[in-house]
Amino acid sequence: MRPALTLVSFLVAFPALAQDARVAFLTKQLTTSKDPRLRAQTAVILGASGSAAAVKPLCGALQDGEAVVRAAAASALGEIGNADAKACAQGALKDVDEAVRAAAKRAVDAQVIKQGGLYVSIETSMGNGISPDLGKVADQLLRLKLQQMGAAFAPQGEQKDQASALVRQRKLKSYLLKVSLTPQASNGLRIEMLVMTYPDQALRGSFNVKASGAKPESLLKAMVPRVVDDAAEELSWGSSE
Repeated sequence: MRPALTLVSFLVAFPALAQDARVAFLTKQLTTSKDPRLRAQTAVILGASGSAAAVKPLCGALQDGEAVVRAAAASALGEIGNADAKACAQGALKDVDEAVRAAAKRAVDAQVIKQGGLYVSIETSMGNGISPDLGKVADQLLRLKLQQMGAAFAPQGEQKDQASALVRQRKLKSYLLKVSLTPQASNGLRIEMLVMTYPDQALRGSFNVKASGAKPESLLKAMVPRVVDDAAEELSWGSSE
């Protein structure tokens, strides 16, 4: 049986192993295997674990003699994505191999996704009479407010299975926010935010705010934080539950 298959069989056969035991096994595999393909595969699995304990062995793997292993380790650090992982990946930006440098740059540039944090995908639509520039202002204000709450953002086009795996591994509070902006009488605006689970898209709530009597940009500066706060309070985004 190939070594890679042995590794996979071990992981499947013992699903109840504690996270630290799995990381310990994989760490040993990463440092002792003579097969670079197996070491690279092990690095990938360590990254997929999302465990902070995997950062140290993956940092060590950046010194591996095989570029394929170093590239896998750099990518895995990006998957973990915490501050320690980013700091470690920084050291591989000057690797002699182009693929390793590219993987390290992706890891360093990746956003930090906190364990148990807020993870959102955003879809926006603008009603007739709403300028593209005003739509951009609304989107920027929405993202700024969510960033202040510690949210991370799903990449555009993220595959459902990838999103599900990430949400499960990091125990994230994940939501799809469908935001629409429409004009109202007397130069007013209405913002509506439909909140669904992500990526399964089960409806959790709908929230809206209306305002008038000022310039559109000024209205948005008051409306966007308000609609997010309303959703956060109703859905307990700040709760540990």
